[in-house]
Amino acid sequence: MQAYHTVVTGDSGGGKTTLLREMQAEFPGLSIWVNFTNTDGITGRDLDDAATVRSVGEARASDATRLNWVTDSPLETARQARTVAHEYHEATGFPTQVIFDEAQNVLPDGEVDSDNPVKRMLHEDRDKALKVVIATQDPSDLDYTPIKQCKFWVWVGEWAVFHDGFLRYFSIPRDDLPTEPYQYVVFDKRMNVLHRAETQEAYA
Repeated sequence: MQAYHTVVTGDSGGGKTTLLREMQAEFPGLSIWVNFTNTDGITGRDLDDAATVRSVGEARASDATRLNWVTDSPLETARQARTVAHEYHEATGFPTQVIFDEAQNVLPDGEVDSDNPVKRMLHEDRDKALKVVIATQDPSDLDYTPIKQCKFWVWVGEWAVFHDGFLRYFSIPRDDLPTEPYQYVVFDKRMNVLHRAETQEAYA
């Protein structure tokens, strides 16, 4: 999963953010969390090893490989993070991961234009060693075209009634979904189960 775009979904309180924190901590290159859901910044043990930055200049100047990029303009920050990711790969040869929690705010269904930087990252940047992780409670709120670029789908926690239409549309087998919070299942694009596990309490 470290090399491919990934969708993470599941109901509120199921453990999505816990899994995202682990993904950021364990990534073998630069990992940028585009933090627009809490503009005061995620603090404390939420992103233990991340340096907080608020501009492209601060991101470029940081020698940290874990960035908590706090912004109130997520699409502009996504555009800047894309540039930083390309520069990092050119300078080091290592990959970059960019995480968008509550991704419906950057890839809203039916409202994504061709210059959307998250869409462009998903469509164009894997050959530049850039991996995108998009997370949301309800993936039906995401624009379908760019999320087709994601190789892995991770379902965290139980599914809810409002997921039913999405589960039918993508033929996701309900019997394979987690039955408890903090459990997760990794599917490939054909909805075959690749892995089952529980989130690690250290990242909760």
